[in-house]
Formats: sequence, C-alpha cells, structure tokens
Amino acid sequence: PWVVRAADSECCALLERELGLTPLTARLLVNRGLAAPAEARAFLDRDRIVLHDPFLLKDMDKAVARIRRAIERRETVCIYGDYDVDGVTSTMMLYTYLQAQGVRCEYFIPERISEGYGLSLPVVERMIGKVDLIITVDTGITAAAEADFAAAHGIDMIITDHHNCRETLPAAAAVINPHREDCGYPFKNLAGVGVVFKLLCAVEGSAERICAQYADVVAIGTIADVMPIVDENRRIAYMGLKMLEHTCSVGIAALMRHAGLIREGRQTKKVTSSTVGYVLAPRINAAGRIASASVAVELLATADERRADEIAAELCEINKRRQETEQKIYEEALQLIEDGGEANHFYVLAQEGWHQGVIGVVASKIAERFALPCILFSYDGDIAKGSGRSVKGFSLMDALAACEELLIEYGGHELAAGLSIRRDQIDAFRSKIDAYAANYLTRERAAQPLELECEAALSELSIAGIEELMRL
Repeated sequence: PWVVRAADSECCALLERELGLTPLTARLLVNRGLAAPAEARAFLDRDRIVLHDPFLLKDMDKAVARIRRAIERRETVCIYGDYDVDGVTSTMMLYTYLQAQGVRCEYFIPERISEGYGLSLPVVERMIGKVDLIITVDTGITAAAEADFAAAHGIDMIITDHHNCRETLPAAAAVINPHREDCGYPFKNLAGVGVVFKLLCAVEGSAERICAQYADVVAIGTIADVMPIVDENRRIAYMGLKMLEHTCSVGIAALMRHAGLIREGRQTKKVTSSTVGYVLAPRINAAGRIASASVAVELLATADERRADEIAAELCEINKRRQETEQKIYEEALQLIEDGGEANHFYVLAQEGWHQGVIGVVASKIAERFALPCILFSYDGDIAKGSGRSVKGFSLMDALAACEELLIEYGGHELAAGLSIRRDQIDAFRSKIDAYAANYLTRERAAQPLELECEAALSELSIAGIEELMRL
C-alpha cells in the first residue's frame, strides 16, 4: 500500500512566502521536519552549515596529543582499517596525511576471507617491535583484547570508529566514537571517514585546509556508508561533490574514466550522490569483497597516472566478477527459500561455497524483497561466517545480543551486522532468533507500506521547479 504524507498547509504557505519557494519544495521540507523558515533556510544554504568543534568528541584531546608526539618523534605508525569504502577512504586520508607530516607510516586492511573483520591478535602480534602506534579507522570499538595485548607489548592504540559501542570500551590511549555514552558530540551520524576527518581537523588545527585536501574522499566514504546526509554530513557531501566535478585526484579521475563518467577529458554527467553510490562506490568496494582492499587505498593515494589507470581497470573487472557472483548466490538463496517454504519472521540461510564478500549484499536484497530480516551464512569448515540485514524498526544488533551464547562473535549496526557461529549451532540459532523476531514482527508480516513524500501535480514539474529541488 502507498502512504502519502500530509504536510501542514500553513507551514508550507509560510515557507513559500518567507523563502520564495515553490509549493512542491515547501511540502518536502515540511515533511522532513524543516517547517520553521530559519531551519529551512539553514538547510538550503549548504555553504553555511556549521562544522562542529572536533574537540567536542570524547578523547579527541588525547588522540591529538599522541599523534603529535608520533609526528615529533618520527615514530612508526600503522593504520588498521576496514575493507569497505568507508574503511578504504578513512585509511587513505590518515595514511597520506601522516606521511606528509614525516611519519613512518604503513597501513593494514585485513583480507575479508582469510582474516575476517576487525582487529585480530595474530596481526597485532606481527607488529610487536615494528610499530609504536596503531590507529584504527572504521573499526576497533569492540577490540578490547587486542588493545590490552598491544599495550602489554609496548604498542599504543588510538581507536576511531562509528559502530555501536559495547558496555566496556577498549583500554586504548584514546577511543573516539560519537556513539560513546559519555560523548557529548552534537552530531552522532558521522561515518568512519567522518570521524577521521574530525581527527585530522583537530591535529591540523584547520577544518578549511583538511576540506581543501580531502572533501571528495570524505564525501565518497560518507555517501557509500549510507549515512544520513544532514548536519555536517550535508556540508561534507556538498563540498566533496563539487570537488569531484573537477577532481584533482589521479586515482579518482582514472576510476571515473573507466566507469564511463569521463570521456575525452570531459565529464559525461553531473556528479551527484547517486553517481558516488551506484558507480564509484561499488568499484571501490569490490576490491575488499572479491580481492584485497589495499589496492583500492593505493588507487586513491597514488599520484602515478599509469598505476592509477591499471588499478582502475582492475577494479572495474573485479566489480563485474562481484556482480556475477552476487547474482548466482541470490538465485540460490531464493531457491532455498522456495524449497524451505515461507519463513516465519527471520530468514537464516546457509550454503557451502557462498562467497563471504558478497553475502551481505544478497542478504540486503532478500530483506528488501520479503520485508523480513535476513542472515546469510557461508560455511568455512566447522565455522559459519554470516552477514545480516534488517528491516526498518527491527534492531539486528539487539536480536543477535539475545542469541549471543550461540555465537562466536558479532558486531555492526541496527540494520546490518556480521557474525560467526559454529556450524552445528545454526539450527538452534535459526530457531532462537526467529522466536525473538516473533515478538516484534508479528504485525508487520504483511507488505510494508511504501511511504511517499507527497503528490505532485504535473504543472509543478517544471525545469525551474526541478532545479530548486536539486538544492535539497
């Protein structure tokens, strides 16, 4: 069923009158909670959106002091990142910045298949005696054991992350995460790359200089991680998209050429958030899903045009393989659903040989198609590694917490999570999580309504009206 939102006509008329807006734009703004002229004006004036003081983030002062010490002493720093676009862009930013400051810097991104998500003790162990400081980006908030191990062997750790925190934080030199309960930062929805952006602004002492250098990269990571494009994210995305229109990045330009966005030296279409989300991000993401995310970091960091061209071509080819693998798994998952009958409240599907790099994308498609949460598992010997996606209003993390005695590990967001479990526990897990979901999803078994912003008359869809909508 379609549900069309009803906008307050008086508020709409006020915005039309005060800001000179078309009725259609006014209705959209009111429906998005921007009914007061001052709020709507601030939203529309993207250049004046305030970037908050980075030192409002808890532990930012500690992190800056430790990084400045590393710069002064020319210490060896390892940046430990995640393999998605958010992690890749975060890694590239911090790596290139610290290198420019004269720091002996390296980066490490785990292989999705062989090493899995997040920090691991074996990797930290390999760094003993070689690294003075580990800085995590887009990961690390649950790495309590790894932080303790590093500290016991003389390695400091700074954690920067934006994923959900657990009750006990790692005992690191600094833990920067806007979701910390004791963090009073006014904007909670930064991507991992947004947290790194704030860190660099604090170290540099100038948001303007960091924006001039990295706004395009921050925008790519923020949009790719599907963060709400409001508040600081809106300012970052706006600046970054403008930079991408005339990119100076050798790597990004090469990727845009191979993706068909630049032909004969000219852009073939306007760069929007959709361009990032559906053209650039999947190609960067594919490296971490099918091959190694490190090559994507190299693409964004390189100044060598020939090497950039090679990597961009490779990423586009990897992305094609990713699409084919994804489609095959999707069809097999649908067959499992058909063979197994209708799920009660939660799909838990498992198969030998499914590629761990793409099962999350397939889980997302299934959750969207059936309006039910879904986890896909790929078997790896006695262990099954899974990726889950949820539906609006149902916290996947809460559901996993209710089943944690059956799990080896888990982590993520309300709507997306990764986990691992012993193979012989999957049936018990399937039953338990379905029973948990029954308490929340019973009334939502019917097709979820499609929420529409408003109805528009054909006469409202003019060129001038569309151009005004682009300001949103």
